[in-house]
Amino acid sequence: MNSKERRPTLLQHCVAGIVAGGFSTAVLYPLDLVKVRYQVHEQSPRAYKSLLHAFTSLVKAPGATHWHWRAMYQGMSPALYGTTMSWGLYFYFYEHAKTMYAHSSMPPSISHFLSGIQAGVLCVPLTNPIWLIKVRMQVQGTQVPYKSVSDAFRRIVVEEGVGALYKGAVPALFLTTHGAFKFVAYEKLKTLYKDHVSAEMSIPASLTIGALSQAFASTATYPYQVIKARLQQGGPLADKYKGTWDCTKRIVKFEGVTGLYKGLTPNLIKVLPNGALIFAVYEYVSKTLMKAGDESLTL
Repeated sequence: MNSKERRPTLLQHCVAGIVAGGFSTAVLYPLDLVKVRYQVHEQSPRAYKSLLHAFTSLVKAPGATHWHWRAMYQGMSPALYGTTMSWGLYFYFYEHAKTMYAHSSMPPSISHFLSGIQAGVLCVPLTNPIWLIKVRMQVQGTQVPYKSVSDAFRRIVVEEGVGALYKGAVPALFLTTHGAFKFVAYEKLKTLYKDHVSAEMSIPASLTIGALSQAFASTATYPYQVIKARLQQGGPLADKYKGTWDCTKRIVKFEGVTGLYKGLTPNLIKVLPNGALIFAVYEYVSKTLMKAGDESLTL
């Protein structure tokens, strides 16, 4: 077979994305939970003073004598649904768009950026409701907690209307630049590695390139993530914002520009291994599926 025939199919890209998303979420979820809590607590008495304070506050309530480690995985079910669905769809749409733009005369970096934007835009309306539910379950109080993903979905629709499922969709659309920047960086670093080091991507190389690409994209687009989380958290804290621009102005006015970067440290600690795991697992599963497909053709 020639190199073109040995490229993974769109379905294989999708499956590899699903596995990569699920694996990274299961391993790194506590850091994501702390990041979201940092983003939405603003200047409330519950605001975290440090990473250590954040984690201890999660697993041990004030005055409690026992540690509740399960608290570190609050809201994990929608996170798993969201990441597996998002990464599966994203890789599918991204590779489809990349194939389409490959026939154009534009530079590779531009085609990769546009492919990332296109994939993200297609994913937002399909995945925003599950991400909103994830945030709600991560930050909800003890008054009327959601019992499950389905319970959260039902109550949000009944109490707030279907439109509430798409709160934060505007900043989520802006966040499609995150995926675009990440894949531009990843494709560039991957090409440099193959041209100057080895034609085959090793696991350490995938881990390193994935981490660098994700860190670059996450830092560049982090304010969008804070705004999105503020709009999605629900309750009076979210209702005071009239929209994306109003939320941005309020954060800058009352918390300063640094308010747009709340939770950046735990986010960077999370995205470095997350980016590494996503791309390393994705590359490994893609190669495994492609190899299995090739072997089935020879039988």
